[in-house]
Amino acid sequence: MSLETAKRSIKTVLHSRFLLSLREAFIALIPYFVSSAIAILLLNSAVKFNIVAPSDHAYSVILASASLVLSLFPVIVAISIGFFISKNFGQSGVVGAMLALLCFSLHGQYINFDGESFRLDPTGGTPYAVIIPCLSSLILKLVVNLHPNLDKHFHHISRFLSEKLLIILPFTLTFFSFYTFMPVINFAGDLIASWITPDISQSTIAELTFERMLFTHGLWFLGIHGDNTFNMVFDANYLMQPIIGNLPAKTFYDTFVLIGGTGCFAGLIIAALFLKSGSHEKNIAKLSMPFTAFNFCEIILFALPIFLNPIMLIPFVMAPTINFVISYTVIDYGLVNVSNETISWMTPTLVNGFIVSQGLSGVLLQLFLLCLNTLVYYPFLKWHSEQINFDKAISKLSDQLNISEQLRNKGESDFIAHQIDLEKANKALKEVLSEISKGRLLLYYQPQICQFSKTVSGFEALLRLEKQSGDIVGPYFLETLIKHDETEIIDMWVIEQAHRDLLYFNSKGFKPVISINVNPKVMTNSLLVEYICEVFKDFPSQLKIEIVESSYLTDKKTVLKNIKSLQNAKIHTVIDDFGTGYSSLAMLSELPIKYIKLDKSLLDDTGTVKGKEFYQHVVELLHKMDKSIVAEGVETHEQLAFINGLKIEVVQGWVYQKALAKKDVINFEKRFEK
Repeated sequence: MSLETAKRSIKTVLHSRFLLSLREAFIALIPYFVSSAIAILLLNSAVKFNIVAPSDHAYSVILASASLVLSLFPVIVAISIGFFISKNFGQSGVVGAMLALLCFSLHGQYINFDGESFRLDPTGGTPYAVIIPCLSSLILKLVVNLHPNLDKHFHHISRFLSEKLLIILPFTLTFFSFYTFMPVINFAGDLIASWITPDISQSTIAELTFERMLFTHGLWFLGIHGDNTFNMVFDANYLMQPIIGNLPAKTFYDTFVLIGGTGCFAGLIIAALFLKSGSHEKNIAKLSMPFTAFNFCEIILFALPIFLNPIMLIPFVMAPTINFVISYTVIDYGLVNVSNETISWMTPTLVNGFIVSQGLSGVLLQLFLLCLNTLVYYPFLKWHSEQINFDKAISKLSDQLNISEQLRNKGESDFIAHQIDLEKANKALKEVLSEISKGRLLLYYQPQICQFSKTVSGFEALLRLEKQSGDIVGPYFLETLIKHDETEIIDMWVIEQAHRDLLYFNSKGFKPVISINVNPKVMTNSLLVEYICEVFKDFPSQLKIEIVESSYLTDKKTVLKNIKSLQNAKIHTVIDDFGTGYSSLAMLSELPIKYIKLDKSLLDDTGTVKGKEFYQHVVELLHKMDKSIVAEGVETHEQLAFINGLKIEVVQGWVYQKALAKKDVINFEKRFEK
C-alpha cells in the first residue's frame, strides 16, 4: 500500500476505532475494578467489626496485597489499552499489549533501577498508562502500513508465525521511537503539573477541596483513576484539616458531596430507574447498586459509560458542584450540625450523614441533595438512552431502506415494532459473529472447465467455515452479515487469503486463475479497489473479481472507474448470478465487462420447455454481445449435454468436481489434464 493510501485509510477510521478501543479497554477492566472493590470492602468491614485487628498478621498480608493491586493498576490499564487498540486496528492484540507494557514500564518510568534493584514507582503513572499505550499502538499501526510488503518471503511457513516475524521490525522501531519524543511529553507534563498544582498557601481549604473535585472528575472522565492519581501526584494532607467548623474536608467531601461515589451516582441510579424497562442505562444502574451503596463508582463510570461520553460530562461535573455549594452553605449557616467525626469513604450514604451530624439533619440534607442529583441526571440519561442508543440504530436502518422521513413520522406502535425487530436482528448477528470467531475461515476452490479445450480454465474461491467440531460448512452467515452491512471484514479476509493462496501456488510452480466473490459495495470503494490492485500486482491476469449487478446501480460513475482501474492492473471483472435480481441488458451494454456467469437457478428451470427456451435465448443474446459465458451449477450429464449444445465456453459444477481444499487443487489439475 502506498504512503498516501495509508494516510487516507488511517484518517478515515482513526476517530471511531480509537474511541471504541478505549471504551473496550476500560470495560474489560471492570472485573479488576469489581474484585478490587470487594477486597477493599471486606478488609475495611473486617476491621470495622473487629474480625481482624490492624496488629494481626492477616491484616498486614491483606493490606500489602491490596497495596500491590493498587500499584499495578497503571500496568493493567496499559496492557488493556494496548491490546484493544492494536486489535481494532488490525494488528495482533497480544503484540500490542506487550509493546504497551514495555513502553509504559520503561519510558513512563514506572519501573526504575536504583543501582541495586528494580522498584515500582506508580507516582504519576496513571496518565502515562493511558497516553503511552495509545501512542505505541497507533505508531505501530503506522509503521506496519509503511513497512515493505514481505509476505512473499514467508509463504512457506504458517500464517501465525509469519505475522510474528513480520512484526519484529515495526515493534522495534516503535519502541525506540519513544526515545525521540518522550522528553517533549515529559516537559509538557511537568509544565501542566506546575499549572494545576494547588497553591496551599494562597487558598482556603474549601477552595482547595473544590479544585481537587474538578480535577479528579476530569481525570475520571478520561478513564484515569482521579483520586489515586491526585493523591500520588499532589499533597492532599489539607483534606484532614477542617473545612467548616471542626468538620474535616475529607469527611465533608465524602459525606455531603460525593453521594454514591464519584459523580454522585446514587442520584444517577434513581434517575435510571425512571427510564423504560430493558434500557441499557437502567440495567447497568441495577447491576451497580450493591457497589454504589458503598461509593464504588467504576461499574457505572465505564459500563454506562460516563468516561469519554460528552453527553454525560455535564451532569457528571454539575451534580457534585451543586452538592458542594449547597452543603457548604447550609452547614456554614448552622442549619446542619456537624462533628469532627472521621469515617471511611465506603460508609453508605444516609448512614454517614447520620454519624457526621449525630442526628437526622445530615440525613435530610443528603436526601435533598439526592433529589437534586436525580433531577440533574434524568434529562441527560433519557437523552442518552433515546437518542444515542435507539434513534441512532433506527436512523441507520431507515437510511439504508431510503424511507427515513416516513419512518420518523410513524406512531408509537411502529416504533416499538422496529425496536423488537432490531433486537432480534442484533441477537442473530451476535450469534453469527460468535460462531465465526470460534471457527476458522477457509477458501475452497471449485474448478471451471473450458469446454473447447477440455482443460481447467480457472477456479472459483468459495468461502467455508471450519467449526470447532472439524465440520466444514458453507457461508450460511453471509446473509446475516449483509443485512447488518457488516461484510467488510469478510471481504478483506477473502482478498488477503486469496493473495496468500496465490503465493502458495506460485511457490509450487502453479499459476492458476482464481475468482473471488466480494460484496457489491466493494466496487464503490475506490480505496479498497486501489488496495486490491496493489496487493495482486505480482499476479497479473490471475485474479477475477465476481460482482452482482446491484453494485452498478449504487454509483455508476465510481463503479466504471474502478472496473477500469482493475483492468489496468490486469484483474478481470465477472458479472455473477446473471439472470436474477437486478439483471439488465442496458447495464451489460454499458459495463466494460466480458465475463458473465449464469445463475444456477436458470439452469435448474431447464427441466421445463419454457425454462430451456429462456436459457437458450439468454445465451444467444450474450454471445451476440460478444460475452464469454460461465454456466454455473451444472450437476448432471444431461445438463452438461444441454450446455455443450449451446456452445457455452466454461462450465462449473459438481458434474466435474465439488469445491476442493487448497492442498488438493494442484493434484486435481494434474489428474484432469492427463
